[in-house]
Amino acid sequence: MALNEWNERETKRAETTWGHKFPQYTLDMFEFARQGGDSYLDLGCGFGRFLQFLTQNGREPDYIGYDSSEAMIARITDRFPEYFVRCFLKSVTAPIYHPKDVIISSAVFIHITLKEQQQILKNILASAPAPKAITFDINSPAEKQIDRLKNEQTESFERQIKTTKDGSATFRMTWQSHYAMTERLIKTFGNYNLTTKFYDLKPNRHKVVYFLERK
Repeated sequence: MALNEWNERETKRAETTWGHKFPQYTLDMFEFARQGGDSYLDLGCGFGRFLQFLTQNGREPDYIGYDSSEAMIARITDRFPEYFVRCFLKSVTAPIYHPKDVIISSAVFIHITLKEQQQILKNILASAPAPKAITFDINSPAEKQIDRLKNEQTESFERQIKTTKDGSATFRMTWQSHYAMTERLIKTFGNYNLTTKFYDLKPNRHKVVYFLERK
């Protein structure tokens, strides 16, 4: 059974579900990124939601997208053929070869492990020149569940959710302590001002978005 298999069918399903739906936390991330600089690196560009936002809110952007899914890259370049040479089939945890003013990673950390998250943060820190602004989001559980994580001396618990009726694909959903992530960012990105925003998803579940601006 595949894990996080964004194949053609799942790409179409994601676009149908989210292609015309921008929750407030997504809009806040996109607007922060748009105003953060004049060039953009989209880590986990998917089928092009952020690129769509940029093209609808100004001139043709200086944009690069990375995604590990062939189906997603095929879809974003089909939607935006003029960006065919700016969207790369590339793991979001690989080194950054296209540094930009702004790095955004929307709805990516929620599907990957803490180790992979940490690698992305290291890659961002190592990119030169350093980005002016960074934004990404995580899922965080209720406070009592975070206390349980502390007691277990861990930062996260994961549950896999089936997203196909035939059970051929499952998707990792990572729920983690926002305290631990905030502490890591403060230690790692000392040259940035950090703002954190919380958005209710459902009872005892939160979306947490991090906004970093270089001092």
